[in-house]
Amino acid sequence: MLIVPTHKAKGILSEMIKRALEGEQVFIERYSKPVVALVPASMILRSKRIGLLAGKLTLPEDLDRQVGGPA
Repeated sequence: MLIVPTHKAKGILSEMIKRALEGEQVFIERYSKPVVALVPASMILRSKRIGLLAGKLTLPEDLDRQVGGPA
């Protein structure tokens, strides 16, 4: 785990990115408290899958009548 203060992070950003891509936890701290985590974008983009079941589900045409809707 790498924890770097903000004033030092500016000078070693390339190294921090490399280490985060290698799987290490990288944090930037302010006033001795971690405030930002540096993670690979692929970790964030992979977790959001909208429309995963698009085109795979069908609803019956009489759904409204089945659940008590207007006839």
